[in-house]
Amino acid sequence: MSLKIIDPHVHFFNLVEGQYSWLQGANPPAWPNLDKIKRPISAQQLINSTDFKLKGLVHIEAGFDNSAPINELNWLSKHLSEVTFKAISFNQIDAPAEQFSNALNALAHSSLCGIRDITEGDDAIRLKSPNFIHNLDLLAINKLHFEAQFELHNISVANHIAHCAKQLPHLQIILNHAGLPNDLVTWQQSVELLAQHSNIAIKFSGFELLNLTQAQQEACFKWLLKHFGEQRIMFASNFPVCQINTHYNDLWHQHYALCSNHKLWCQLSYENALSYYKL
Repeated sequence: MSLKIIDPHVHFFNLVEGQYSWLQGANPPAWPNLDKIKRPISAQQLINSTDFKLKGLVHIEAGFDNSAPINELNWLSKHLSEVTFKAISFNQIDAPAEQFSNALNALAHSSLCGIRDITEGDDAIRLKSPNFIHNLDLLAINKLHFEAQFELHNISVANHIAHCAKQLPHLQIILNHAGLPNDLVTWQQSVELLAQHSNIAIKFSGFELLNLTQAQQEACFKWLLKHFGEQRIMFASNFPVCQINTHYNDLWHQHYALCSNHKLWCQLSYENALSYYKL
Protein backbone atom coordinates (compact mmCIF):
# COMPACT_ATOMS: atom_id res chain seq x y z
CA MET A 1 0.00 0.00 0.00
CA SER A 2 1.11 3.57 -0.60
CA LEU A 3 -0.43 4.79 2.68
CA LYS A 4 2.12 6.27 5.08
CA ILE A 5 2.06 5.66 8.82
CA ILE A 6 3.93 6.72 11.95
CA ASP A 7 4.03 4.11 14.70
CA PRO A 8 4.09 5.90 18.09
CA HIS A 9 4.57 2.83 20.28
CA VAL A 10 7.30 0.32 19.42
CA HIS A 11 10.07 -1.45 21.31
CA PHE A 12 13.44 -2.72 20.12
CA PHE A 13 15.43 -5.15 22.26
CA ASN A 14 19.17 -5.66 22.54
CA LEU A 15 19.29 -8.71 24.76
CA VAL A 16 23.10 -8.97 24.50
CA GLU A 17 23.97 -5.51 25.84
CA GLY A 18 20.77 -4.64 27.74
CA GLN A 19 19.33 -6.04 30.95
CA TYR A 20 15.57 -6.46 30.35
CA SER A 21 15.15 -8.34 33.61
CA TRP A 22 11.36 -8.39 33.09
CA LEU A 23 11.82 -10.23 29.79
CA GLN A 24 14.80 -12.52 30.30
CA GLY A 25 14.98 -12.83 34.07
CA ALA A 26 13.69 -15.64 36.26
CA ASN A 27 10.02 -14.82 35.63
CA PRO A 28 9.48 -13.73 32.02
CA PRO A 29 5.90 -12.97 30.92
CA ALA A 30 3.82 -16.03 30.06
CA TRP A 31 3.06 -14.79 26.55
CA PRO A 32 2.51 -16.91 23.46
CA ASN A 33 5.21 -16.46 20.80
CA LEU A 34 7.72 -15.15 23.34
CA ASP A 35 10.66 -16.36 21.20
CA LYS A 36 9.33 -14.33 18.28
CA ILE A 37 8.85 -11.28 20.51
CA LYS A 38 12.43 -11.51 21.81
CA ARG A 39 13.95 -11.93 18.34
CA PRO A 40 16.30 -9.04 17.42
CA ILE A 41 15.05 -6.90 14.55
CA SER A 42 16.29 -3.83 12.75
CA ALA A 43 14.23 -0.81 11.80
CA GLN A 44 14.63 -1.74 8.15
CA GLN A 45 13.28 -5.23 8.80
CA LEU A 46 10.24 -3.69 10.48
CA ILE A 47 9.76 -1.32 7.53
CA ASN A 48 9.98 -4.25 5.12
CA SER A 49 7.45 -6.27 7.11
CA THR A 50 4.49 -4.06 6.21
CA ASP A 51 2.92 -2.87 2.97
CA PHE A 52 2.18 0.49 4.60
CA LYS A 53 4.93 3.13 4.38
CA LEU A 54 6.43 3.38 7.86
CA LYS A 55 7.78 6.94 7.85
CA GLY A 56 8.68 7.31 11.52
CA LEU A 57 8.34 5.75 14.93
CA VAL A 58 8.42 6.45 18.65
CA HIS A 59 10.44 4.04 20.76
CA ILE A 60 9.00 3.42 24.23
CA GLU A 61 11.41 2.50 27.01
CA ALA A 62 11.82 -1.23 27.30
CA GLY A 63 14.00 -1.79 30.35
CA PHE A 64 17.41 -1.78 28.66
CA ASP A 65 18.94 -0.39 31.86
CA ASN A 66 16.59 1.34 34.30
CA SER A 67 19.50 2.33 36.54
CA ALA A 68 20.99 4.33 33.63
CA PRO A 69 18.29 4.70 30.96
CA ILE A 70 20.51 7.01 28.89
CA ASN A 71 22.22 3.79 27.78
CA GLU A 72 19.06 2.79 25.92
CA LEU A 73 18.88 6.18 24.18
CA ASN A 74 22.52 5.95 23.14
CA TRP A 75 22.00 2.46 21.73
CA LEU A 76 18.88 3.56 19.87
CA SER A 77 20.83 6.35 18.19
CA LYS A 78 22.94 3.66 16.52
CA HIS A 79 20.24 1.05 16.02
CA LEU A 80 17.72 3.47 14.52
CA SER A 81 20.19 5.71 12.70
CA GLU A 82 18.45 5.24 9.35
CA VAL A 83 14.89 6.00 10.45
CA THR A 84 13.11 9.08 11.78
CA PHE A 85 12.38 8.45 15.46
CA LYS A 86 11.81 9.94 18.89
CA ALA A 87 12.15 8.17 22.23
CA ILE A 88 10.27 7.89 25.49
CA SER A 89 12.62 7.03 28.35
CA PHE A 90 12.24 5.90 31.95
CA ASN A 91 12.23 7.97 35.12
CA GLN A 92 10.57 7.04 38.42
CA ILE A 93 7.54 9.30 38.34
CA ASP A 94 7.00 9.33 42.12
CA ALA A 95 10.65 9.84 43.02
CA PRO A 96 11.64 12.67 45.38
CA ALA A 97 12.00 15.94 43.50
CA GLU A 98 15.79 16.13 43.55
CA GLN A 99 16.18 12.50 42.48
CA PHE A 100 13.70 12.96 39.63
CA SER A 101 15.38 16.18 38.47
CA ASN A 102 18.86 14.65 38.54
CA ALA A 103 17.67 11.60 36.62
CA LEU A 104 16.01 13.85 34.05
CA ASN A 105 19.21 15.85 33.59
CA ALA A 106 21.08 12.59 33.00
CA LEU A 107 18.69 11.81 30.13
CA ALA A 108 19.67 14.78 27.99
CA HIS A 109 19.45 13.43 24.42
CA SER A 110 18.26 14.73 21.07
CA SER A 111 15.73 11.91 20.67
CA LEU A 112 14.06 12.32 24.08
CA CYS A 113 10.46 13.54 24.02
CA GLY A 114 8.90 12.08 27.15
CA ILE A 115 8.92 9.77 30.16
CA ARG A 116 7.07 6.54 30.92
CA ASP A 117 6.93 4.75 34.26
CA ILE A 118 4.57 1.75 34.10
CA THR A 119 2.00 1.96 36.90
CA GLU A 120 -0.38 -0.89 36.24
CA GLY A 121 -2.29 -2.76 38.92
CA ASP A 122 -1.29 -1.95 42.49
CA ASP A 123 1.54 0.27 41.20
CA ALA A 124 -1.07 2.84 40.13
CA ILE A 125 -1.09 4.14 43.70
CA ARG A 126 2.29 5.74 42.92
CA LEU A 127 0.46 8.19 40.64
CA LYS A 128 -1.13 9.67 43.76
CA SER A 129 2.20 10.31 45.46
CA PRO A 130 2.77 13.91 46.65
CA ASN A 131 5.85 13.94 44.40
CA PHE A 132 3.87 13.10 41.28
CA ILE A 133 2.45 16.48 40.30
CA HIS A 134 5.75 18.26 41.02
CA ASN A 135 7.55 15.82 38.70
CA LEU A 136 4.89 16.28 36.04
CA ASP A 137 5.43 20.03 36.23
CA LEU A 138 9.15 19.51 35.68
CA LEU A 139 8.39 17.43 32.59
CA ALA A 140 6.22 20.23 31.25
CA ILE A 141 8.90 22.84 31.91
CA ASN A 142 11.29 20.68 29.89
CA LYS A 143 8.68 20.25 27.13
CA LEU A 144 8.50 16.50 27.72
CA HIS A 145 5.38 14.32 27.65
CA PHE A 146 4.18 12.04 30.38
CA GLU A 147 3.14 8.67 28.96
CA ALA A 148 0.67 7.24 31.47
CA GLN A 149 0.21 3.48 31.56
CA PHE A 150 -2.45 2.36 34.03
CA GLU A 151 -5.92 0.81 33.89
CA LEU A 152 -8.55 3.50 33.38
CA HIS A 153 -11.07 1.43 35.31
CA ASN A 154 -9.12 2.57 38.39
CA ILE A 155 -11.47 5.52 38.74
CA SER A 156 -9.68 7.02 41.74
CA VAL A 157 -6.41 7.29 39.83
CA ALA A 158 -8.19 8.48 36.68
CA ASN A 159 -9.73 11.29 38.73
CA HIS A 160 -6.29 12.25 40.03
CA ILE A 161 -4.82 12.29 36.52
CA ALA A 162 -7.69 14.54 35.44
CA HIS A 163 -6.94 16.85 38.38
CA CYS A 164 -3.25 17.02 37.42
CA ALA A 165 -4.12 17.71 33.79
CA LYS A 166 -6.29 20.61 34.90
CA GLN A 167 -3.62 21.98 37.24
CA LEU A 168 -0.90 21.67 34.58
CA PRO A 169 -2.49 22.72 31.26
CA HIS A 170 0.99 23.14 29.76
CA LEU A 171 1.71 19.43 30.26
CA GLN A 172 0.99 16.87 27.53
CA ILE A 173 -0.28 13.54 28.87
CA ILE A 174 -0.58 10.56 26.52
CA LEU A 175 -2.48 7.49 27.73
CA ASN A 176 -0.91 4.23 26.60
CA HIS A 177 -2.72 1.17 25.27
CA ALA A 178 -6.20 2.70 25.17
CA GLY A 179 -6.18 2.83 28.97
CA LEU A 180 -6.10 -0.98 29.13
CA PRO A 181 -9.88 -1.49 29.01
CA ASN A 182 -11.01 -4.35 31.18
CA ASP A 183 -14.01 -3.31 33.24
CA LEU A 184 -15.61 -1.60 30.26
CA VAL A 185 -18.32 0.31 32.12
CA THR A 186 -15.86 2.02 34.47
CA TRP A 187 -13.36 2.42 31.61
CA GLN A 188 -16.00 4.34 29.66
CA GLN A 189 -16.60 6.65 32.62
CA SER A 190 -12.88 7.40 32.89
CA VAL A 191 -12.61 8.03 29.15
CA GLU A 192 -15.40 10.61 29.42
CA LEU A 193 -13.66 12.23 32.38
CA LEU A 194 -10.16 12.37 30.93
CA ALA A 195 -11.25 13.42 27.46
CA GLN A 196 -12.56 16.67 28.93
CA HIS A 197 -8.95 17.84 29.22
CA SER A 198 -7.47 18.98 25.92
CA ASN A 199 -3.92 18.18 27.07
CA ILE A 200 -4.69 14.44 27.28
CA ALA A 201 -4.41 12.20 24.21
CA ILE A 202 -4.61 8.42 23.89
CA LYS A 203 -3.03 5.63 21.85
CA PHE A 204 -5.13 2.81 20.42
CA SER A 205 -2.92 -0.23 20.99
CA GLY A 206 -2.13 -3.04 23.39
CA PHE A 207 -5.23 -5.17 22.85
CA GLU A 208 -3.10 -8.30 22.63
CA LEU A 209 -2.68 -7.86 26.40
CA LEU A 210 -6.45 -8.00 26.99
CA ASN A 211 -9.25 -10.51 26.66
CA LEU A 212 -11.63 -8.52 24.47
CA THR A 213 -13.46 -9.75 21.41
CA GLN A 214 -13.05 -7.97 18.09
CA ALA A 215 -16.52 -6.47 18.57
CA GLN A 216 -15.53 -5.14 22.00
CA GLN A 217 -12.35 -3.62 20.58
CA GLU A 218 -14.37 -1.89 17.87
CA ALA A 219 -16.78 -0.59 20.52
CA CYS A 220 -13.82 0.78 22.50
CA PHE A 221 -12.57 2.56 19.39
CA LYS A 222 -15.96 4.14 18.74
CA TRP A 223 -16.17 5.29 22.37
CA LEU A 224 -12.72 6.86 22.18
CA LEU A 225 -13.54 8.56 18.90
CA LYS A 226 -16.78 9.94 20.35
CA HIS A 227 -15.03 11.50 23.34
CA PHE A 228 -11.44 12.23 22.29
CA GLY A 229 -12.26 13.07 18.67
CA GLU A 230 -10.09 12.76 15.58
CA GLN A 231 -7.27 14.99 16.87
CA ARG A 232 -6.32 13.15 20.08
CA ILE A 233 -6.19 9.46 19.15
CA MET A 234 -3.19 7.67 17.62
CA PHE A 235 -3.05 4.19 16.17
CA ALA A 236 0.00 2.28 17.44
CA SER A 237 1.31 -1.28 17.38
CA ASN A 238 3.13 -2.12 20.63
CA PHE A 239 5.53 -4.08 18.42
CA PRO A 240 6.96 -6.66 19.07
CA VAL A 241 4.50 -7.51 21.86
CA CYS A 242 1.62 -7.39 19.36
CA GLN A 243 3.04 -10.65 17.99
CA ILE A 244 1.34 -12.42 20.90
CA ASN A 245 -1.53 -12.90 18.49
CA THR A 246 -0.99 -11.04 15.22
CA HIS A 247 1.50 -9.99 12.57
CA TYR A 248 2.63 -6.37 12.48
CA ASN A 249 1.20 -5.82 9.01
CA ASP A 250 -2.12 -7.47 9.88
CA LEU A 251 -2.49 -5.21 12.93
CA TRP A 252 -2.18 -2.08 10.82
CA HIS A 253 -4.76 -3.45 8.40
CA GLN A 254 -7.07 -3.96 11.39
CA HIS A 255 -6.54 -0.31 12.33
CA TYR A 256 -7.25 0.72 8.74
CA ALA A 257 -10.53 -1.22 8.73
CA LEU A 258 -11.76 0.80 11.73
CA CYS A 259 -11.77 4.05 9.76
CA SER A 260 -14.88 5.16 7.92
CA ASN A 261 -13.02 7.58 5.66
CA HIS A 262 -9.55 8.47 4.43
CA LYS A 263 -9.31 11.68 6.45
CA LEU A 264 -9.88 9.83 9.72
CA TRP A 265 -7.28 7.23 8.77
CA CYS A 266 -4.67 9.88 7.96
CA GLN A 267 -5.25 11.66 11.26
CA LEU A 268 -4.99 8.56 13.44
CA SER A 269 -2.24 6.73 11.56
CA TYR A 270 0.06 9.65 10.73
CA GLU A 271 -0.90 13.29 11.34
CA ASN A 272 -1.57 13.10 15.08
CA ALA A 273 1.65 11.25 15.87
CA LEU A 274 3.56 13.67 13.64
CA SER A 275 2.16 16.57 15.65
CA TYR A 276 2.45 15.16 19.17
CA TYR A 277 5.96 13.78 18.79
CA LYS A 278 7.35 16.47 16.47
CA LEU A 279 8.76 13.87 14.10
